[in-house]
Amino acid sequence: MARNEKELLNKSMLAEILGIDLDKLEDLPESPVEHRSVGIIGTAGHVDHGKSTLTEALTGKFPATHSRELLQGITIKLGYSHLDIYLCPNSRLPECLVSNARPICKGSERPKHLRCYSILDHPGHEILISTMLAGASIIDYGLVVIAANEPCPMPQTREHVTALEVMGVKDIIVAQNKIELVSKEKLYENYKQIINFFKNETSYGIPPIIPVSAALRINIDILLAAILQFFKPKQINREGDPIFYVARSFDPNLPGTHPEKLIGGALGGALKRGELKVGDEIEIRPGYITEDNKAIPLFSEIVSIQTDGGHKLERAWPHALIGIATKLDPGITKADGLAGCVMGKPDHLPPIVQKIHVKKIKMFPKIIGAKIDMKNPPLRKGEQVLLNIGTNKNLGIIEYTDGEEAEVSLLRPLAMPKGEIVAISRLVEREYRLVGYGILDY
Repeated sequence: MARNEKELLNKSMLAEILGIDLDKLEDLPESPVEHRSVGIIGTAGHVDHGKSTLTEALTGKFPATHSRELLQGITIKLGYSHLDIYLCPNSRLPECLVSNARPICKGSERPKHLRCYSILDHPGHEILISTMLAGASIIDYGLVVIAANEPCPMPQTREHVTALEVMGVKDIIVAQNKIELVSKEKLYENYKQIINFFKNETSYGIPPIIPVSAALRINIDILLAAILQFFKPKQINREGDPIFYVARSFDPNLPGTHPEKLIGGALGGALKRGELKVGDEIEIRPGYITEDNKAIPLFSEIVSIQTDGGHKLERAWPHALIGIATKLDPGITKADGLAGCVMGKPDHLPPIVQKIHVKKIKMFPKIIGAKIDMKNPPLRKGEQVLLNIGTNKNLGIIEYTDGEEAEVSLLRPLAMPKGEIVAISRLVEREYRLVGYGILDY
């Protein structure tokens, strides 16, 4: 850790403290054969701490694109962005690193391509924890954004970091944002608060902490260096039956498109294992839910595969956010109509159920994310809870519990693999708060 504000604000010293060493990079192409992600980075943190602005500073794309999000100034839905990291030859570390937000080197040098990452931007507002949990189920790394001009931890900082722990995200980086709004002394005081929070309240110990200004693009280069150093490429598991977690679904047709020119619906999300390719026959479960709550599995074909950066792929692999074009009726996929489903080869997906068994339940001692200190009582029979299982968000009623296990009747049909983490939220002062977790069984 930095011992004072001078070390914290000196790039060379900070790089040395973090152990960043990129001297061993080999010859690199100017452009990759495929813009294929080596891992999915999920943003996390309190509302208005700058997650979306930082994503834009890294990638050049502001992930909040829906009109309601732009008007309210907060992220409501999960946002996709693609990060390309480049190396400028004959330049110093970390100034040698640029990204697709501005892939330009000083002088006449052309940047060399290093790596691709997917970035999933999570909403930070307290009423949207279930959306954050849905996204956390498919990410590989956490980029925790903490504003330097507010005390640490704020309620949703604590809740989001707990969500990352529950979902099994092992590697995180902290971006200490909005450094332009505070003095050097206040910046270092906040830095020490961040260290105390992670050291004393989490399992992460002291993570890499990078002071940045997303708005003014300060220290984005050293944040890129930290991403390269600490977010190593994930090993891709292409074995076994493919299973794709649907996080978004939409109608790709513009309003007013002539019926003869309409194309099929699109699905967004990530493969958890296996491989899918263009032309594959696919099944989606639970699929379409009727008015009387019956699940109708859907069958279609993969027409095309596209990365979060708009690059075409012939095959989809794990550890990347991708969009899959299908021949489905776009009326079914519009407005996230199939979010929370799984997709794969026909007859090779988990069963559709409406009652589940949750085992190995662990409840937190206190309500995480609440504005005041509140005890967290055990689950009780008849209680309504909100469950996040993979990308699926579902209300349930506790039919039976002994504290360590529970039988839950779900509001809507579900199809998720046995062994998936079940994040449990309960209604606290008219908002759902994360209170515990368990393992899915049938």
